[in-house]
Amino acid sequence: MARTTLFGLVCLWAILGTALPVAGHPPEDPDHGVTDSSFWDLWSGDEERQVVDADTATAREALRTASDVPLDAPPKAAETWNRRDIEEMPRTNRSTAIHPTAATRTDGRYLKDVGVAIAGVTPSTKVRLSERHQPLYIAPNGTVLGTVDYRVAVPDETDTPTRRTEWSVSSHDMESVTLLMDGDPVANATTDNVVRLDYRNQSRNVTGSQSLTLRATVTVALAETIYREKTVCEPVDGNRTCREYWTRWEEMHNETVTVTQTRQVSVYKPALSGYRTTYPNGDLGVVVFRSQPWYGLEFPAGDIRGVWRFYVARDQQWDTLVRTDEETTTTRHSPVHPVQVYAYPVQTGATQDNHREMTILDSYGREFRAPDLGSAVALDSVSGTYVGSFGIAARAPAEENDHSVRATGLVRGSGTRLTSESTATITVNRSEIGLTIQNRTANTVTVGVTLRDANTGAPIETASRDGYIQLDGQRVNTTANGTVQATIPRQGDAVTAEYIPGDWWRNTPGYVGDSSSVHVAGTVLRYVHLLFTLGVKVGTLLLAGFLIDRITGWGIWPPWRGL
Repeated sequence: MARTTLFGLVCLWAILGTALPVAGHPPEDPDHGVTDSSFWDLWSGDEERQVVDADTATAREALRTASDVPLDAPPKAAETWNRRDIEEMPRTNRSTAIHPTAATRTDGRYLKDVGVAIAGVTPSTKVRLSERHQPLYIAPNGTVLGTVDYRVAVPDETDTPTRRTEWSVSSHDMESVTLLMDGDPVANATTDNVVRLDYRNQSRNVTGSQSLTLRATVTVALAETIYREKTVCEPVDGNRTCREYWTRWEEMHNETVTVTQTRQVSVYKPALSGYRTTYPNGDLGVVVFRSQPWYGLEFPAGDIRGVWRFYVARDQQWDTLVRTDEETTTTRHSPVHPVQVYAYPVQTGATQDNHREMTILDSYGREFRAPDLGSAVALDSVSGTYVGSFGIAARAPAEENDHSVRATGLVRGSGTRLTSESTATITVNRSEIGLTIQNRTANTVTVGVTLRDANTGAPIETASRDGYIQLDGQRVNTTANGTVQATIPRQGDAVTAEYIPGDWWRNTPGYVGDSSSVHVAGTVLRYVHLLFTLGVKVGTLLLAGFLIDRITGWGIWPPWRGL
């Protein structure tokens, strides 16, 4: 049965996968230290694979190889893959240059196809906030990967009866590769054609976009040897005699070419702020909001997630390599497939993955128009508009404390623990509501409501703060002395009032609600009428039982016979 179910699941995803446009082909097998289970998560948007043997594959493996799967966190496997995959870049000599189609290239007089290409920044996440706004968030500390290359074009030699030139390359070098952020150098190295530049503590300008530039400077020195034929005539024994010889002159030609490639990035270190409280029963309440979009909250009891999920896809501009030499330009399939982590909105509002008494109180943020992931990425996303979860409020069990709560970001490794320095404390007290019947008629009842702080006895005025009193279905508000009098329709023998407080983090102090009921006492005639009505009903039932017993002879009368 399990095998049949697995086979059906595999077939379903295979059919869905073949209905999608083919965007490309990732490597066929796991490599570069990435495990089998993580490898298939790196290729969203690519052609779906033939499923592994259904007899041995788990449902998880079958699903991941046959379709795109949303991820709950930025995978470390993407960084592992990129750092090792860049080593697959082919090496060249001085007469050949190889670049991905994504490279920025320029030519000098002697230096040709001087190019640089950024393969990625790790760790980083491209956040698909909307169709137009998709910032690339990078960690404050990370690594830029890429490639640089060039070739030397040696001029042709010349040979005439009176002049001959010869060229030779004295030296050529990748003088420097520099990483600049917002125009300031942050890392520098001399390298071969594979670039790995670490940067550290780039936390300034954290909320805005800035330029990340990879700059390569290449130098070459060529020696031009010039031979010239020279004729010298002089008198010898009264005769003019001429002879010919060759002179030699060497001239050096130096050239420096600089090429850059720039990406717009935002250093991801969102400022965290918020509030915390301890409920009267000991529960922990937290409210966290950050200046940049973030993922959610981690509690020991479970996680609360915002609107975001993740997927990984390769950079298609690295699918093809262009090889140039003095005579030809050819293309080939690239052995290097850098991947990028993406965050995308999957729903509106926050969710929790564990229901152990955790409560999401609110989720709020900016409104965006949802992006289109494209038909090649087989993932469900929101459509129309959605509200990004920039702020989340939650309540957790009493065993939690604020130091055990962690706000997780959209870039791997960007989690931050809540501390007393980052969150302000707000007091939440119990409330106490009281009711008195002040007047009654056959159709209405007049009720006096008193609302006070159960800890201090201070009156609670709901008219000047969020929250209200729900009095038998009607909303009323207390005044400055914490009281209100209201006349409401008479609906039964009791009146119930409930205090529904506003959000504790928007009012100081905060309160938890309370409720109370009071019996509506009736007149003497009302009680006589009630007794008469009950007596008539009970008497009718007894009479019916007596008549049935006489007609049928069942012996059920009187009903108390067996007592």
